[in-house]
Amino acid sequence: MPVYLAIPLVLLVSAVAALTLAVLGGATLVFLLGKIHGPGDLGDAMLAFFCAAPSIAVLVFVSCFPILVNWHHDTSWLAPTFAFALGAVLVWVWAHDFGGIGYAWYVPGTIAWLVSCWLLRPKLSSPSEHVIEA
Repeated sequence: MPVYLAIPLVLLVSAVAALTLAVLGGATLVFLLGKIHGPGDLGDAMLAFFCAAPSIAVLVFVSCFPILVNWHHDTSWLAPTFAFALGAVLVWVWAHDFGGIGYAWYVPGTIAWLVSCWLLRPKLSSPSEHVIEA
């Protein structure tokens, strides 16, 4: 598959996975908090919609995008950086319409970004044919 087709497909698959897991995570949080507080608490739904779901979405998107790109061809730290920047901007624009809550939802995505950049760093090794043997 050519790169000009693979990257948009990876972007779409990563976005669908992020949104799916964000909805599932938010619904699970509302369910679990409903068991603790009782059903129908609006605060639980607000917490899930405005804090947990964006956190999960950024985390999954930043984790999924470089993995899928790396399956197609070798990549570097630029893939997770692009994914984190895109996810952070989209969440910021989404939250800006609702007045914003803070930066807590960026923490899981930031951790995933740092781990992905560390795992995709260039491996430095000295080739054995260039080493002077004594």
